[in-house]
Amino acid sequence: MKKFFFLLFFALSINVFSQETIESKFAIPDGFEREIVSDYHKWVISQPLKEDNKVFYTNGDEKINDDIWAAVFDYDLGTHKYHQCADAAIYLNAMYKYEKGYKDQLIYSFANRDKTSYKEWLNGIYYILDSDNGSVLHSKWRSPREDSLETFYGWLKVVWTWAGTPSLPYDTEEVDIMDMKPGDIFNQGGHAISVVDIIINKETGNKKYMLSQSYMIDVSMGDEQHIL
Repeated sequence: MKKFFFLLFFALSINVFSQETIESKFAIPDGFEREIVSDYHKWVISQPLKEDNKVFYTNGDEKINDDIWAAVFDYDLGTHKYHQCADAAIYLNAMYKYEKGYKDQLIYSFANRDKTSYKEWLNGIYYILDSDNGSVLHSKWRSPREDSLETFYGWLKVVWTWAGTPSLPYDTEEVDIMDMKPGDIFNQGGHAISVVDIIINKETGNKKYMLSQSYMIDVSMGDEQHIL
């Protein structure tokens, strides 16, 4: 009897404490199937989604869902003021690399084409804006930082400060729309949208993409990344 109660409690605990993900929340339409095309694909469809499906702005206001999104990613920096469209795309790429231990690959471009790396951040680099030229950043050095999630978040906020849709082309390359896969980005007209899942109809070759975004309404206001 004790074993029965233990197993029942364990099963209930899993049900209560686990969050939905893209993989668990969205049913695949008849005739389509999901093929995991990369380790990133497997990772991104397993990221937790918010239970209340609400999007909040930096100032705490709730965004009205006028049939815009179907789900919301659940992560700590989602309402940061610089978490806007390109920044949300960078977040997914960077968090994947950080969690998987690919820290040497954590390198992104600023809008002025300067590059910043997490390795240099750990070694103590920081940036000062030139007093006479708003497009020039000066690199300075202080004591090394200890690698931690808090340190990583601090670096991401610096990336978001100086990166954006103009800088994405410096770190990406163009692909045909039929060859897009999770991790790729639509970057057009000053707005960036991420591909987070793909399914295919093997008989017809038709593909369906799942997309996510953060949408800037003000240069000083971000909102949580939501799945369209």
